Amino acid sequence: MAQLGMDTEQMGALGKAMQRDAAQIRTLSKQLDSQLRGAWWKGTDADRFRSDWDGSHRAQLERVAAALEASAKVITSNVTQQTQASQG
Repeated sequence: MAQLGMDTEQMGALGKAMQRDAAQIRTLSKQLDSQLRGAWWKGTDADRFRSDWDGSHRAQLERVAAALEASAKVITSNVTQQTQASQG
């Protein structure tokens, strides 16, 4: 018979790591944004790069952070369900 379930301790740690990493990605994004805005850089290349950063790159980092948070919530919910099922 196949074994079903999860190691709730391991999965709980994974959920916390995903939350922590999402926060770290957001912090890094803000730091990079601040450095980019504070850097002296003029010209067409600068304008194009800032446009790409504002229009795409920063948003992609936010999507990754949001996906990690959503995954962490799913894991937390599954850990809770598994714990309840195991208790009776």
